[in-house]
Amino acid sequence: MRRMLLAASAASLLGGFALTASPLEAQESEGFQLEIGGFYNALGIVRGQDSPARSLTDAGAGSGQRDKIRRYDFSQYGRFVIEGSQTLDNGMTLGFHTEYEMQDGMANDRAYVFGEGGFGRLQFGTMYSAAYLLHVSPPTAGWGIDDTDHDEAFASINGMGYPASPPYFVNRSMNITYLTPRISGFQAGVTFAPDQQNRENMDNRVATNLSRQTEVGRGGAEIDRDLQNIFGLGINYETSFEELSLAVSAGVETGKWNHGAKESLAGDDKRAWSASSGLYLGFGDLEAGVAYNWTNGGMSSFRQHTLTAGLTYTIDRFTFGPSFGNTWERGSNSDDRSIQIYEFGTTYAFAPGVNLVGSLQHARYDNGDLSSRFDGNGTAGLFGVQLSF
Repeated sequence: MRRMLLAASAASLLGGFALTASPLEAQESEGFQLEIGGFYNALGIVRGQDSPARSLTDAGAGSGQRDKIRRYDFSQYGRFVIEGSQTLDNGMTLGFHTEYEMQDGMANDRAYVFGEGGFGRLQFGTMYSAAYLLHVSPPTAGWGIDDTDHDEAFASINGMGYPASPPYFVNRSMNITYLTPRISGFQAGVTFAPDQQNRENMDNRVATNLSRQTEVGRGGAEIDRDLQNIFGLGINYETSFEELSLAVSAGVETGKWNHGAKESLAGDDKRAWSASSGLYLGFGDLEAGVAYNWTNGGMSSFRQHTLTAGLTYTIDRFTFGPSFGNTWERGSNSDDRSIQIYEFGTTYAFAPGVNLVGSLQHARYDNGDLSSRFDGNGTAGLFGVQLSF
């Protein structure tokens, strides 16, 4: 299960991208062993995509006139990972974990302290929830669709991004998380986060919608900024029978709107829910998986569904296979729009820690209840190198 996103077995290195970092440096200081690692991706993108027609009310726009979407792009993404830990005489491990974005002025991406042993794992800081950490996503042979770090292939014509099956209410907000030890293949976890704003070092001591106070002119509430008292629950099971491997997961996150967000929603606020599940099967060099997410967006008469799937096969140094993702909305309080993305990817293990990765992706945007100018499709190629260190 080498390409599975199972945080139960690698929780210290998860966060939306499977890291396989090995330490570059290790030094002992007052009992702590320090490890430094990370990853770096560099790629080029070529695309052909329908451009959205301009609104007839735009200055200088005539009927059928369209904005231009550039046919090429360069992209990079990487993080440094620093972790320090020490094992006590009783077998318990204490440590800290932190990550820094290379392309974002070395901004801190997540940081937490942890303790683990026979009781399981307890961690405190900015990280995802137990429902995310225990979620099983489909395997991918290319740059990926589900929860990918590279979603630059297409301009979002109808406002929808790449499909992602994990729950995301606790998006590296300050939280406390407990993961049980794995017993007979099962592992479970629970998370509590007081407020989504904690990650942004804002004063969140008052029960209000702080993002509306600090961003003049922004209308409406945001599901990734304005929730409080968020709980996350997750469960994961994995086992293997000779060449056959199996993993399944289920998780849920739920939270309430902050006071200011409730006012902006004008009574349309509901408790926000997001539920996810995943299934993985591996047989020798063949791997397959499927995942699903549902959320009500914290609003009445709104439902959003996401379905993702992937299949990979490995021959010598090559891994290749297709992936699929689909997100769609339903309900009288939604735009009924959707996006489908298809991918065929290939990875070549060029050297230890060096992969050459290529993806061919096709996207289809459905406008739903939006105007027809937000409907279209496109095809893109993503080619580059993936370094793990």
